[in-house]
Amino acid sequence: MVPWSSVALLLLLLLPAAEPICPEPCDCQQHQHLLCTNRGLRSVPKAAEPQDVLTYSLGGNFITNISAFDFHSLAGLQRLDLQYNRIRSLHPKAFEHLGRLEELYLGNNLLPALAPGTLSALTKLRILYVNANEIGRLSAASFSGLSSLVKLRLDGNELGSLSDSTFSELPNLLYLHLESNRIRWLSRGAFTGLARLRFLDLSANQQSSLRHPELFEPLRSLHTLLLASNSLQHLAGGLFRHLPTLAKLSLSGNRLAHLAPDAFVGLGSLRELRLEGNQLSHLPATLLEPLSSLEALDLSRNVLTTLHPTTFSRLGHLRELSLRDNALTTLPGKLFASNLALYRLELEGNAWSCDCRLRGLKHWLGAWHSQGRLLTVFVQCHLPPTLAGNC
Repeated sequence: MVPWSSVALLLLLLLPAAEPICPEPCDCQQHQHLLCTNRGLRSVPKAAEPQDVLTYSLGGNFITNISAFDFHSLAGLQRLDLQYNRIRSLHPKAFEHLGRLEELYLGNNLLPALAPGTLSALTKLRILYVNANEIGRLSAASFSGLSSLVKLRLDGNELGSLSDSTFSELPNLLYLHLESNRIRWLSRGAFTGLARLRFLDLSANQQSSLRHPELFEPLRSLHTLLLASNSLQHLAGGLFRHLPTLAKLSLSGNRLAHLAPDAFVGLGSLRELRLEGNQLSHLPATLLEPLSSLEALDLSRNVLTTLHPTTFSRLGHLRELSLRDNALTTLPGKLFASNLALYRLELEGNAWSCDCRLRGLKHWLGAWHSQGRLLTVFVQCHLPPTLAGNC
């Protein structure tokens, strides 16, 4: 006869496993995804059966701080979203047990700093968003342990400077967002260790001058560099000479009135250059010669009055050129004779003087357009008065 204790044990083994209890007021998907977005939460709820949780979404709540125990039992977590809360503090051990975490989103909070060591346990972290916080200072220790990081967003903070080796703990970083801070000063060694970086956005900061080519020297793999909407008045000659793979450079919306003849030396791979919205009245005749791969050039919204006949002569791959909204009155007839790939040319918004000096340009435009090699170009006469407004 089978003892009752053995029967009871057998029945327990045959019963289905208890379902994980989803924390109120969240939703759970397949017991691996906790969805607690926009639930009015003021603290992190506790999961009853957390061992299998892979993603935890807590965005859009009113959470103000993260304790040492909020995630200590979520060792398998791979994605954690804490965006759009009111987080002011992270306990130094808040992420201590999250060794498998790959994505961490802390954007749009009120964090004043990234304390050294807080993230050091996240050795598998690949994506880190700390954008739109109130971070005013960084050091290499802020990123210790993050050797797997690929993308870092720090845009929209209060950074005023970057010191030597700030990102030296991030050897695999590919994308770095630093736009919309208050950065006035960059140490020459600020980007040391970023040999694999492909994308760097420094737009909408407060740089007035970039004088040291050593600043960008570590960035040998850089593909895109955005320096738009600063207050740049001066670029050192050869500033970009250590960027052999750079394909896109934006300097739009600055205060550049002069460019050194060797400003773009070393940029043989550059395909797009944006200089619109500056104060350039002329361009050195040899300025663009190093840009043998250039395909798109925007010089609109400057104060250009003249262009040397050989300005674009080395740009055999140029396809798009904007000279609109400048102070040009005439152009040399053979200015674009070497640009056999050119198909989009913007000339409107200038005070064109429709006299014999424009005859060569008019002939070239007509011939190129009749061959179907150029989109329609509008040249509206400003002078003489009898032709004003005519195209």
